[in-house]
Amino acid sequence: MRTKYKILNGLICTLVLFSLITLESCKKDDQRFQLTEGSPDIRYVRMPDANVSDSLLTSAFLGNSIAIVGENLTSVSEVWFNDQKGILNTSLITDNVIIISVPKEIPSLVTDKIYFINKSKADTLGYDFNILVPKPAVVEMLCEYVNAGDVATIRGNYFLPVSGSETPTVIFTPNIKATQVVSHSPTEIKVVVPAGATEGPIAVESRYGSTRSTFHFRDTRGMITNYDADFPIVNSWGRTGRLEEDPAYILSGKYLKLSGSFTSPGEWTAGSESEALSHYWGNENGHTGNIFTIDPATAVMKFEANVPAKWSAIGLSFIFAGAGATNGPLYEDAKPRGIWMPWRNTGDYQTDGWVTVSIPISEFKYNGAGTALAEIPAGFDNLNIFLANRGLPYVGTDCNPVILIDNLRVVPQ
Repeated sequence: MRTKYKILNGLICTLVLFSLITLESCKKDDQRFQLTEGSPDIRYVRMPDANVSDSLLTSAFLGNSIAIVGENLTSVSEVWFNDQKGILNTSLITDNVIIISVPKEIPSLVTDKIYFINKSKADTLGYDFNILVPKPAVVEMLCEYVNAGDVATIRGNYFLPVSGSETPTVIFTPNIKATQVVSHSPTEIKVVVPAGATEGPIAVESRYGSTRSTFHFRDTRGMITNYDADFPIVNSWGRTGRLEEDPAYILSGKYLKLSGSFTSPGEWTAGSESEALSHYWGNENGHTGNIFTIDPATAVMKFEANVPAKWSAIGLSFIFAGAGATNGPLYEDAKPRGIWMPWRNTGDYQTDGWVTVSIPISEFKYNGAGTALAEIPAGFDNLNIFLANRGLPYVGTDCNPVILIDNLRVVPQ
């Protein structure tokens, strides 16, 4: 009898538990968002943050989040900002509030209204609201060194025509307006560099404002070497054969050429020291102390590179070291370094001419195997550049890369 009682008691407990789960499930179903009938009534728009809920809005930038306040907002099935559809999250909709982000896409048809479409799609309510487009964001150039008369590529966002024109306006230092915009999109401008353009920021003007770049066109700030007379290099141990000035590749005078032949690349494959290695030792090139003067934490190493042959294996390491170091850090695999491997995510890498490469000094934190360390270099008196794997597990495929480098510099971010 006792056994039967235990079984019956267990069944009762199971049924009670099942009933509780079913009840909880029904409650959740009841609480799920459901579209209601009728049409919404919009009272105002405010910031979504409850701490500043009294800040009413009549406009917002692309991508900003807003809170729409009104009544019967659960009747809203679609929200449009000008001609761009917003994304509704039912978890952020109540009868009185909708929290939504303004679409990031630039509207083609500007009506300065938010449109609310109800459940039946029969009614559309327009509410006056100004969608603001940011002024241009001038982020980078494909190559910061471009001769007058050649085409430069500027990248960023919100590159829209100025009012009364079909193109954005590009202004080079010293206040020289480009007269030939070859092509443009919201994120890229191709422009002919005007005669007289000199080193300095570039400004882009659109119908929504104007912005100057933080980078400099033809930048010489923090120049370590351009391999020419104005910023020469004493190639340590007599390795002068690395410098070339082939008219087919020349950018702005001499450049450094590194190369290698990697038929069976592995974790410990290295190019020859006669072709794939370059030293820049500060004391031999007129430096006392660091070869750049700005704070490493906020600095970026830049250089122009031309990779005319496919590169698909081996990393190019940049290793800063303290005074007195020669080539020892090349083989000290625990030393932090920056590793340039543009082929890693695409399988191979090749450029169509010169490009500007940027590596933050904060990214000089990898050991020879490519594992991130807790520190960056302790000294910056010397710089060694070496096309070599020092335990890198991602080795790539057979290749015979040629890497040309010019205008090696360290500049502010």
